[in-house]
Amino acid sequence: MSAASGHPAAPPEVAAGPEAPRPAVDAPGPVMVAALASQGREWTARSLGMGLLIGALLAVTNLYMGMKTGFWDSGSITATVLGFSGLAAYGRRRGVPYTPLENNLTQTAASAVGAMPASAGLLGALPALALWGTGVPGWGIAAWGIALGAVGVLVAGLLRRRLLEQEALPFPTGIATAELISTLHAATPARDAPAGRGRTLVGAGLVAMGLTWLRDARGWLPAMVALPGRVGGVPLESLTWGVGMSPMLLAVGMMTGLQLALSMLLGSGLAWGVLAPGLLGKGVVTGAGYESLSAWLMWPGVGLMVGAAVVSLGAQARDFLGAAKDLRSVGASGGSLPRWSLWVAAVACGLTVVLGGVLFGLGVPSMLLALALLVPLCAVCARGAGQTDVSPVSQMGNLTQVVFGVVRPGELSPNVAAGSVVAGAAAQTGVSLWSLKAGYLLGASAPRQLGAQLVGVVVGAVVAVPAYLSLVEVYGLGTAALPVPAAAQFRAVAEVSVRGLAGLPPYAAWGALVGCGVGALLTLAAKGRAARWMPSPVAMGIGFITPAFFAVTLCLGAGLVALARRWSPKAMDAHVPALGSGALVGESLMGLIIAATTALQRSA
Repeated sequence: MSAASGHPAAPPEVAAGPEAPRPAVDAPGPVMVAALASQGREWTARSLGMGLLIGALLAVTNLYMGMKTGFWDSGSITATVLGFSGLAAYGRRRGVPYTPLENNLTQTAASAVGAMPASAGLLGALPALALWGTGVPGWGIAAWGIALGAVGVLVAGLLRRRLLEQEALPFPTGIATAELISTLHAATPARDAPAGRGRTLVGAGLVAMGLTWLRDARGWLPAMVALPGRVGGVPLESLTWGVGMSPMLLAVGMMTGLQLALSMLLGSGLAWGVLAPGLLGKGVVTGAGYESLSAWLMWPGVGLMVGAAVVSLGAQARDFLGAAKDLRSVGASGGSLPRWSLWVAAVACGLTVVLGGVLFGLGVPSMLLALALLVPLCAVCARGAGQTDVSPVSQMGNLTQVVFGVVRPGELSPNVAAGSVVAGAAAQTGVSLWSLKAGYLLGASAPRQLGAQLVGVVVGAVVAVPAYLSLVEVYGLGTAALPVPAAAQFRAVAEVSVRGLAGLPPYAAWGALVGCGVGALLTLAAKGRAARWMPSPVAMGIGFITPAFFAVTLCLGAGLVALARRWSPKAMDAHVPALGSGALVGESLMGLIIAATTALQRSA
């Protein structure tokens, strides 16, 4: 799962996302690699086209899910299974088998497309700016996303030789993807499994689309079935307690597991069960309801996330030193990028500088500073992805915001925009390296993978930006329908960096400081033997920012899977990823269709 930093089951705006449980993380053996590489078809119309199609589904899903929950999926495993399911049987019938290298190119392109909502800042930075009244036109968002996405891909290409060949960092998701591709293409029995998973995925998607249509288009189902009762004299319904009628939330719980879901429920319990009634009772907040209460509760929630980020950054001190060595290595060896990519890099960097000034008021010196920070901070994210499978995207963006709070004091919008430069590029860097790791193990062509990723960046922007604008127009930002948890983190860091704690709501500064301390302590405690029992401070922070019924529904999904796994673990391992992916795609697609049709009706 992706949240703000990194990969599967990692919380908000990480470079991760709800992803299937991984196969064994041992790399395919040399004999297998040689056999796979000998099947030479790689860059074909069908492999690229299927990757872009799957990536478009991932982009819509990541956008919808990320704006609701803060999680997003890197998509490598999902794209591998869907690509094989869609093209393997077709290739056999046509007498032109779908090769492992084609499958790898499919997942490479799909992952690049799917990461574009994060690269373009649609999950955090741009919603934060919109909530301040700083609007950015659709063409500007698309161009900004393409420029940052291309830079992120090319930074991954620069670091490929150092991290994959010289140091051989594991990049577990990349290994898992390569292992899955080799398994799917190695034996006939494996070819039956994807077909069954494909049917499960399609069935779950259709059910999710139907339920979402009944809920959002017809109004025949409520968004939440409220829990009865009161806390401190306040009805639980006013405190957003209930069970959500959302296949997507159930699926996220199914795929992230109990520990993350319970962590989020703990955060919701503290926020909406303890603090919210107290705030209303003391008159600190007037008026129950999500919008009025979340304006205060976001501060301790963000404090939890920032405290965890600070400790994580301290633990990554070696990665900062390693990033410096990476850059020296790149300079000494001349890099590992093909010549054509250097022209792409020059155009992307130039476009980023121009757009920073036109869209956000960041002059040339500020943009050059942001780009100077971008490469080493992306290298830190790359090392995180390689060593732990988590790429700390939002943390690097927040670190950039702190720097710009010093360089450009008193300017909120430029502060958030500067953070989005690093966070947007870093999102693509981590995802790209997971795909490049799989390709390296399978004997794929790195230049062809980079080309597929750059095509994916363009297609991802074309898909994600109109979807974002439609969702915002219909559902709004910072609402119970689209809480956009990562935007709260960007806003909070900007306001504290620029204004200090004085501009916060009454007592919110204390809440933020306490949350920061608790987040730091929990992160430190999770490094010991008690890690499996420690709640995730990032997931707890999301529980503060999102309505309480989000956490309840996630826990319901995670609990159902945990119970079912006791009864039939093999069946759950085989079908839960497809079931969850289908529900995610189904609700996301129907939500987007409803938003688009509603927007068209309003403009007519």
